[in-house]
Amino acid sequence: MKSALALQPQPRRAAILRALFAALALAFVLFAPTDARAAGTVALATREPEEVNGKWKLNFTINYGAKPDIAYIPMIFSFTPTVLYERSLTDQSPERPLLTKLPLKNQPSINESMDVGFSDASGKVFNITKFDFVIRRDKGFEAGEYDLKITRQTDGAQMGQTIKLILKGDNPVVDRRAIVFAGEKKKKPTEEKKDDASAEKKEGEPAAAAAEAPTEPAATGETPTEAPPAEAPKQGGCGCRVAGLPAPSSGAPLAALLLGAAFALRRRTSR
Repeated sequence: MKSALALQPQPRRAAILRALFAALALAFVLFAPTDARAAGTVALATREPEEVNGKWKLNFTINYGAKPDIAYIPMIFSFTPTVLYERSLTDQSPERPLLTKLPLKNQPSINESMDVGFSDASGKVFNITKFDFVIRRDKGFEAGEYDLKITRQTDGAQMGQTIKLILKGDNPVVDRRAIVFAGEKKKKPTEEKKDDASAEKKEGEPAAAAAEAPTEPAATGETPTEAPPAEAPKQGGCGCRVAGLPAPSSGAPLAALLLGAAFALRRRTSR
């Protein structure tokens, strides 16, 4: 005997099958375990927060999926590094740091445990809440990319989907330039000769300067006697001796006296 479904016309049978699958899907949604329906959703105000004084602020909107049984739900925020934004000095760019995105694998997660509140000041519980907190460099965070996964501590259920997070900022500069052990270069023979000649010249300069410098009297405690300045001979001498001129010869007055006596004798003879 054929079944009743097999006896139905083909279009009608397809419609019955669609209705049956729809009923099963509705039953699965209605009678699914509470924890599975309460996984909810998570949204971030921005997935690329900027660094401010070594900190990043994350602003979440968390939908629990239903009103939780308690006002505060303990959750774990797990940040797994996937890409590091390295700033480095290289031989090609020794002065200005270059940004390099380094892929990371099998990195340990940085976990932050938080109690997320779903109630207001009056104690009324809601299924949606706004929650924010700050992550810091001193907790191990650096500029780069992370996979953020949020789970409930009570049952280990994940809240929402894994979030791709980018922390913007400037990491400390890493020096990746080649280390050069540069010693003093060996001088060429011509350079050595020039250096020797310049050294000799420098050594001879003080001696020449000492030779040209005026000789000072020895320090004997006495004031040195200076020679009188030279003076031009005076016209029409006054019978005084001029300093610095040779003394007059003693034969000059005698010759004048003899000349005068001869002149007087001749005059007398003519008379």
